[in-house]
Amino acid sequence: MEKSYLQCVVWENHRDRLKEPITRIGNIANDPHLYSEINKACSNERAFLFLAPDGFVVLWPRHIDKNTFIEVTIASCHGGNAVQRYLRHIIRLARCGNASFIEFATARRGFNKIAPLHGWVRSGERDNLTIWRHFLEVDNG
Repeated sequence: MEKSYLQCVVWENHRDRLKEPITRIGNIANDPHLYSEINKACSNERAFLFLAPDGFVVLWPRHIDKNTFIEVTIASCHGGNAVQRYLRHIIRLARCGNASFIEFATARRGFNKIAPLHGWVRSGERDNLTIWRHFLEVDNG
């Protein structure tokens, strides 16, 4: 049985139990307002919470220069190999939203080795976080 799927759920049903881990990750990323930003965006259905058997991810559709992209606002996984297990699901969701690319920012230096192996390209830095992008192939079919 596959244990690597993402299920979109109602934010209000999970926000209380996710406040502590989101706040902790926000503190690591030097973003003390991360939880309140996610709470506001998910409550207004601008961002969306997806649960996995061993974690969660918040995806936020964004726009830059008339291009849509999906921001992985936060992701937490306790089962290991999260990029390998969940990236294809996030790519599928991004394509459904006509995104040109997926973007995430991280303070974790371990992604410098892992991310390029899975198609991520280093895009820059912001507030001491490394920005990674995964460009999606255009489907002309």
